[in-house]
Parts: sequence; C-alpha cells; structure tokens
Amino acid sequence: MQKLLTIVIPMYNMQDYLHRCLDSLILDDETLMQQLEVLVINDGSKDNSSVIAHEYEAKYPNTFRVIDKENGNYGSCINRGLKEAKGKYIKVLDADDWFDTNNFEIYLHFLTDAEADLVISDFDQVKSNGEVLNHIHYGFKDLFIKISDLMTSKLFLMHAVAYRTENLRHINYHQTEGISYTDQEWIFLPMTTVNAISYFGKVVYKYRIDREGQTMDASVFMKNFSHEMNGTESMMQEYEVIAPSLDKEHMDYLTWRLRTRIHLVYSAFLLKENVPLGMDVLKTFDVTTREKYPLSYKLVDDMRISKRIPIKFIHSYRRFYSRNTMSLMLYRLYVKMRFII
Repeated sequence: MQKLLTIVIPMYNMQDYLHRCLDSLILDDETLMQQLEVLVINDGSKDNSSVIAHEYEAKYPNTFRVIDKENGNYGSCINRGLKEAKGKYIKVLDADDWFDTNNFEIYLHFLTDAEADLVISDFDQVKSNGEVLNHIHYGFKDLFIKISDLMTSKLFLMHAVAYRTENLRHINYHQTEGISYTDQEWIFLPMTTVNAISYFGKVVYKYRIDREGQTMDASVFMKNFSHEMNGTESMMQEYEVIAPSLDKEHMDYLTWRLRTRIHLVYSAFLLKENVPLGMDVLKTFDVTTREKYPLSYKLVDDMRISKRIPIKFIHSYRRFYSRNTMSLMLYRLYVKMRFII
C-alpha cells in the first residue's frame, strides 16, 4: 500500500520520552496504520533509545522503521529521513514531543483528500504533564490559504507543517548538518516550492517546552549560540542565490523569515548580556554578511528593536560600535537614551 505520510523522528538519547512519542502514533484503524510510515532516525544514541525504537519496529513492521546511524546532529537526521521517505507528505516530530492521537487520525483522513504542497495544522506548547501552556490556533477562515497569511503569525513554526515530499526532492533540499537549531531551515527554503496550501484546523503536534536541557532551554540556547549563527548564515547563503528568481509572494515570505532570524542574532549581542561569545564574533558575522551576502546585509539595516522601540539598532551598531568608536556599554546607553528621548 502506498504511504500517505512519512513522519521523521530525529532521536538522540531520548529513552525517557520515546514511549510517549511513539505511542501517540499508534492508531486503531489498521488501514491508516498501513498508510503511515514512521522513520525513527537514531543519531548515535548512547542510551536505550534504539532498543525501545526497535521494539516498535518489531511490533508494527509495516509502519515503524528504525535507522541507526552515526551522530551527525539534527539536520543529518532530517536529510536521511527525506532520502528514505515513501510518503506523499512528510512531517517532522521531535522525539521528546508527541501527537494528539485522536486528532492525528482525523488529520490522516484529511491528508487523503488533500492536494496541497503544504498542509498547516494547529499545535500546542505543553508541559511534560500535558498541561497546555499556549494553544496555537491559526484560525484561517478558508480551507486554502496564501503564503502571505502565514506571515501574520510569529508562531509559524516547523510543528505546524507537512510538505509534499516530492517538492523537497525537486529542489534537492539539504539541511545543515553538525549543528542544532536547523528547524528554521525547515520553514525557509522549502517554502519556495509551495503554492497550494491547505489548513487543518485542529491540534496535531504537542510541543514540549519545559524539558531541562532541551535545545530551546535558555541556558542551552545561549551556550550553543554559535549554532544559531551558523544556521542563519546558511539561510543567508540560500537567500542570495534564490532571491533574484522568486516571485513577490515567495520573496516576501523568505525576506520576512530571514529578517526575523538575523534580528535575533544582532539583538542577542547588542541588547542582551548573556551571550558567552565576544563582540568580535558579531563583528566577524557582520563583516562576512556585508562581503558575502550583500542582499541580506541591506535587508536588516533598517530593522528596529521592536514596534514599541523604533530604534534602528543594527544600523547604529554598524555606524558606531563596529568602527570601535563606541564601547558596548556606551552603545547600550545610547540605545536606551534614544528610546527615552
């Protein structure tokens, strides 16, 4: 039977969370189980994650498949999953998260009739005990929506998307390997292949946000901030190549997404005080952007701190601090005074 949906699960040392993740994908409807493909990509785990995953493969051989490989970090798992996928659509599920099983069954029926390049669904940000902290309901009024509609939500994240698999293969999509924080890439370049978008207005994905040590934990995020910068540079490189050939709709989307990502890099250094990297790292990033990615460099020069604080902080950094005419302390004071005035 042809597979309808492939779920790619990147996994590294997730033995304490994996049962909940995989159990959420088991359905009573045998026909749907036959149409579902779950690829558990074991990224060199050193705990019992692989053993647990293989138990599901043995019990549900037509649905679950475990791929054991050497550690290559998150992006390598996505790349391997895309290479192996047999489903018409493809979706990513992190091993410490899970699906709403009841809605997932309805979702698969929805995909059966969908003829879209991208299917959007709602998701919840939850605690480990299942308590919903934030319900992300997009509330699109039409079944078929436009890319521009996605730009109205800052919480358009990878948890909401499923792509037509052949679209990604058509562009030879390849995610950056060896680093974390590549989930933003999943909703960047692949979006250039999207024209028809369908909306499934129920929660499918349960995104856990309270696990200690997860990549989005604030302390872990700052410790590995260089990964964020490397991922941003990968997106800038793609933008420089593809931007000139894009129509306005896709161009606007990629511009919006990239500006948001670059804003995070500069604001982390200039407006916060917990990045364990020297300011010379930002200067190198800024110089590299100017020399190698001129479109991206110009793209953010006018960016404000926020709507509430309309200061062009990247422009002021480039004009003053990066030329060594102002200390970082004075720079931050300058920003505050500009806001007060």
